[in-house]
Amino acid sequence: MKTSRSVFLTALALAGCETATNLPEPPHTPRVSLFYVLTPAPLDSSFVELFRQRQLYVSNSQRVFSTDQLNGRPDAAVELRDASGRVVERYRPIADNYASGYGGTPGYYRPVLGFRPQPGQPYTLRATLPGLETAESSLTLPAAPTIESAAYQARTTSAGGGYYATGRLTVTVRDDPNATNYYVAFARMLDAQGQPYSYGTVEADRDSQANAASIDQFQLSSAQQQYSLGAYGIQPFADTNHNGERLTLATDVRYSTGCYSQGPCPQPAFIEVTVSSLTADTYNFYLSNRRYYDSDGNPFAEPAPLAGNVRQGYGLLGGATDATYRIRL
Repeated sequence: MKTSRSVFLTALALAGCETATNLPEPPHTPRVSLFYVLTPAPLDSSFVELFRQRQLYVSNSQRVFSTDQLNGRPDAAVELRDASGRVVERYRPIADNYASGYGGTPGYYRPVLGFRPQPGQPYTLRATLPGLETAESSLTLPAAPTIESAAYQARTTSAGGGYYATGRLTVTVRDDPNATNYYVAFARMLDAQGQPYSYGTVEADRDSQANAASIDQFQLSSAQQQYSLGAYGIQPFADTNHNGERLTLATDVRYSTGCYSQGPCPQPAFIEVTVSSLTADTYNFYLSNRRYYDSDGNPFAEPAPLAGNVRQGYGLLGGATDATYRIRL
């Protein structure tokens, strides 16, 4: 009994102990932080959701223990150079207002010289902030993917009050056997004039039992699930186990009809599929971005740092080259 009582008292005493440990803050040198996905797509691209998530954003790093709100920087000097070192594009900050489409958030930039990067060509982006070392990153834009075919089979309107229409989307891409390739795919609805259909972003139908998640599966991405830079809704795919094969994306999808009242509703005329070829660094960033958000709030998750490729700085210079395919409904 004495032994049991001693063990109990010892355990009780230990349970009441608290240990405070002061962790030293790691040293920090402020550096330029940026995100940009370079693409040959024109500045006036009508695929607004996709265009915005690739836009240049510039900020600066901060201390690990800092509690200050981290904002974008409108005072960066940014330029794009070609293989010869010639400046082919410069960027200016977007006005801090809602008309810019960025909700009054500083740090976004747009190109001003109208340069169109070309697939297969190398480029270097350089960014400087006052008092910080110049950051730079280089890439070679990938070749455009080859979409062999695409088809859409409409199904009955979903039971959600007619707000959504559903169907089956199938896309076939011919993979280049002479290279390691990385892809991401989007889809949207267009009207008879080829203009974006209201609420017409096409997404994987989360209620469909046929859409079983798989790591080694070409999946449809969403251009609207943009929780942060890089967009959480992006599902990148690598041809690692399928080099040189015909890659098939087959998924049940849905889109909002925009019909919230009685009466006829305008019908879309096309589904436009966009398949993008990505650089390896872009693919790795999107994967790490998903891991980061999947582990958020989980105290048992392993560290999920974001992949990057910026020298003397942080972030990503990514590259994407698009191919589109329209399906008449």
